[in-house]
Amino acid sequence: MKKEALVRIADILNRNAIEWGLGGSSMLWFHGLIDRPNDIDLLVAEHDALRTHELLSRLGTYEVLQPKEPFCTKYFTHYTILGTEVDVMGLLGIRHAEGEYRLDWRMDANTRVEPLEGVSVPLTPLEDWFVLYMLMPGRGGKVDLIEACLKRQGVRRDLLEAALRQPLPAEVRARVLAAIAEAGG
Repeated sequence: MKKEALVRIADILNRNAIEWGLGGSSMLWFHGLIDRPNDIDLLVAEHDALRTHELLSRLGTYEVLQPKEPFCTKYFTHYTILGTEVDVMGLLGIRHAEGEYRLDWRMDANTRVEPLEGVSVPLTPLEDWFVLYMLMPGRGGKVDLIEACLKRQGVRRDLLEAALRQPLPAEVRARVLAAIAEAGG
């Protein structure tokens, strides 16, 4: 990930009042959980997905892609901006044995915002990615990193409880319940 790409993206989205948040490996990097992010993953509120595309298509090249299984994200566009791979997802969805898990991410009063070279970068919550990564194949290492971080800093129960209101495989549900219980709930 080139920081310059994230700065340009953040600047244009913020100036246009887009409801967005940084996720994936770049979000983990801001939390100090990994040394080098792979790419930039952005979650946008469903109502801002089309406007986000209009704005980011000015910054680089893009492809509107059909999500690959197990993903069933409604709006998914892949960009290359300043040599950095950028995925933008609106109404992120993941299919699993018990149904579909959906996340229409929204910024709230508890959203962590980090400064980066003069722009604000809102971070999607670790709790959301704790659940998302458990539903994605091959992401167990990231789940463990997030779980250890949540044990150190505490969890947002409201986000984990919201996840439990959706269909989840039994093993994911059990791990989410354990995280809530360990947090004192």
